[in-house]
Amino acid sequence: MKKGKHSLKKAHLSQTTDRFQHRMSGNTSINDGHRHRFRNLTDRFIPGIGTHRHSFNGITQVADGHRHRYSGITGAAINGQGPRHFHRFRQMTQFADGHRHLLSGRTSVPIRVSGSTLHRHGIIIENIKRM
Repeated sequence: MKKGKHSLKKAHLSQTTDRFQHRMSGNTSINDGHRHRFRNLTDRFIPGIGTHRHSFNGITQVADGHRHRYSGITGAAINGQGPRHFHRFRQMTQFADGHRHLLSGRTSVPIRVSGSTLHRHGIIIENIKRM
């Protein structure tokens, strides 16, 4: 029994570091007479020389009776790498119902998300001003 408690404590300590992600949301391009909304958080942090990128993936909301999967990699960090940086993205969705859509835009500034898989934490939400 002691061994199990010790293992759980070690796992908890190694998984409680905070990490930063970006929100992505918007509307796809119009195709086949409709568009879809999308909303997700970036995934993996991809380091680069003097900058970084993030992978992302998601599924659009249903429109015209179907939805589309999408995945890609953001552009490099814009506005430095500090708390006010963001990323641009431009990606085609996968085919569904015989067509695709383009999703593009910019991410939010970084938001802090707990790295723990043992506890659920709320995401810090902040206002995004559209430009």
